[in-house]
Formats: sequence, structure tokens, C-alpha cells
Amino acid sequence: LSRLVPIYGRGLMARHDDPEWARHADNDAPEFSGGLRAGAETWSRDGRVHGPVFAGLTPAERAAGQTYATSLPSMFIVGHVDYVRTVRLAPLGPELTELTAEWLFAPDALAQTDIDNIVAFGTQVLEEDAAICEVNQKGLRSIRHEAGVLMPEEYDLRRFHEWVRGRHAEFKTTSADSAR
Repeated sequence: LSRLVPIYGRGLMARHDDPEWARHADNDAPEFSGGLRAGAETWSRDGRVHGPVFAGLTPAERAAGQTYATSLPSMFIVGHVDYVRTVRLAPLGPELTELTAEWLFAPDALAQTDIDNIVAFGTQVLEEDAAICEVNQKGLRSIRHEAGVLMPEEYDLRRFHEWVRGRHAEFKTTSADSAR
């Protein structure tokens, strides 16, 4: 994935994750902007589209190659130029999570699309992400681990923490009102 989206290879998710982002604010090279590598069009094994591109996309949307939307607590949606992917995470226990990924294609595109190429790439990315999450979880279970502060790059995790705190506060307020 970091070969397809070069900014990921720098350990960053977006331009503003770079502590020195202002130095590269006007640089649209993918390693600074977060776009796809030169010549790539979508998330697939070879970076090429394998079916019809959605009509009505602007040149900027096509150049970006992906647009993310997050629905807390446990889902994100990625719009690519030729398909949409949804990923849902459902906790099944303290150390067990169910992950469901779906690839959505326009009905008229199904016969024309090399779905296997797209799904194989997405599955590889999900498996690599799962493997590193498992390594991280093992580290957290180590007796040498002490909880600490979040790194600046963990802003999505911080946003999730804030979401949980907000829901918890709402629950406490509702429960207190009900008890009166």
C-alpha cells in the first residue's frame, strides 16, 4: 500500500500529520499530498482501474484516488474512482474483533470489472493491517508495557476516545435524569 500511496510509507496518513507540513504545503507530490503515486488511478494490485470510472468525478477527485469517510465508532467508507469499499469493525470480546469488508460496484460495471484484482489488493492490505495490530496488541499485553500518551499521528484514536467520552457523558446524564 505504501508503494501506491507514498505518504503512508512515511508513516503518515495525511499532509498535516507531518510536523513540518508547512514546508511542503504547496507540494502536490504524493509523498506530501497523500495522493496516489504517479500513474496510479485506484487501489488495485497494479494501481490501474479495472472497470468503468464513476461519471461526474472532478479532475481533483480522480487525482486523489481515494476519499475517506469515518462513521464512529466502527466503520469507514472509502470512495475510489471505480468502486466503493466499506470496512466495519465489531468487538466480540476484549481481544477479538470481527472485521467485515465489502466492495461495492455499480450494477452495470459488474460484467466489465476485474473484481478479483481489486479485492485481492484490498484483502492483502487488510491482512497486513491485522497482522501489525496483533503485534501491537501483544506488546500492550507485555508486563513491561505502561500506558502512555497518544502520539500526534494517533489523532483518529484520540477522536474515538473523545467520541466514547461524549457518549459516556450522555449516558450518565440520561441515567441521572431517569433516577430523579
